[in-house]
Amino acid sequence: MQFPKKVKITTGEEITLKFPEKNDLEKLIRMYTTLSEKSLRFLRPYEFSKEEVKKMFERVDFENVYSVVAENEKGEIVAESRLIKVGEKSAELAVIVHDSYQNKGLGQHLVKEMIEFAKSRGIRRLIAFINERNRVALHIFEKFGFKVEARSYLEPSIMGKDGAALKLVLQI
Repeated sequence: MQFPKKVKITTGEEITLKFPEKNDLEKLIRMYTTLSEKSLRFLRPYEFSKEEVKKMFERVDFENVYSVVAENEKGEIVAESRLIKVGEKSAELAVIVHDSYQNKGLGQHLVKEMIEFAKSRGIRRLIAFINERNRVALHIFEKFGFKVEARSYLEPSIMGKDGAALKLVLQI
């Protein structure tokens, strides 16, 4: 699995998938802090702060936490996908796509590439937590073979404002 990698989204725009670099922090802060309430409704009841994004960025060590960002032709980061190891051969997969790039195939590209990346790192089980009302994300993960393993009702701050959290699992 080689990064950087170029992918085309449904608009024809070419997006670069790459590992984040030190100078990407401000771009990530801009991406996370400008997510709409519509996007956040499936994640959490409050906005991301600059400090929180900085802490998330600092956790990426490429041993236990991996990150791949999507950069548009203008050099803006418009999505991030993460693998967070939760065991020797298991990891949680998370994907966030900025409002301006949703429903253009970018989420699918990220899930596909992260599955391949996980395989290359010896990970054999991927877990994703999705709000059951996030039909688009659910469709994407199921398209790649993820199966619902559990449903739980969590604190609203963990998985959006309402709805159950689905634990999806993929054996790879």
